[in-house]
Amino acid sequence: MIVEMCMSRDVEVVHPEVSLFDAIRKMTARRIRRLVVVQGRTITGIVCHRDIMSAFPSHINPFSAVALDERTSPGTVGSVMKAPVITIEADQPVEFAADLMTRNHIGGLPVTQNHRLAGIITESDIFRTFSRLFSWHSKSTRITFDLTSDENAIASLVTMTRELGLDLLSFVTYQDGDRRLAVAHVQGIHVSHLVEQLWNSGHSVINVIRITP
Repeated sequence: MIVEMCMSRDVEVVHPEVSLFDAIRKMTARRIRRLVVVQGRTITGIVCHRDIMSAFPSHINPFSAVALDERTSPGTVGSVMKAPVITIEADQPVEFAADLMTRNHIGGLPVTQNHRLAGIITESDIFRTFSRLFSWHSKSTRITFDLTSDENAIASLVTMTRELGLDLLSFVTYQDGDRRLAVAHVQGIHVSHLVEQLWNSGHSVINVIRITP
């Protein structure tokens, strides 16, 4: 899955010279937590809820319903935005976006395509995507394998599901420290036979969970 499939195309932008109050109004009206800062077609920074909060005295919540005197505005978006901004290309794998956010301790990335702003991907988008990848909403069985020293487990699973007339709904592998793990969702009336065959064949099955929505 790539970033373009998970991002939001309806991204709000703001110019660096815009007042913080105007930025607050825009964020409040759209119920969003970050704005991409642009000058012309160039992305110059990003400003989020926390950046704006830090610009005001600790006893003032600029996002509260209480109207504030605009003459007390501490500055413009350009004075608090983060720059240079970290971006990601729309055709990059979504896990690259997750890794960038984790390593840089940020909650969102502007997405570019052909050197132009194409959207934004946030930690909420990543969470929803990974939830779709790892969860299954129909009746199925979730089997976790340890593939660290047992690559044949994948071939065995495919062969066994086919022979038992089962549906292999999804299959995901990932690295967990020094271990390489895999999670499969299988559906069918002979799932119990599959689990028994896997255990008897000596493959490293970590757990089996039956999902009954």
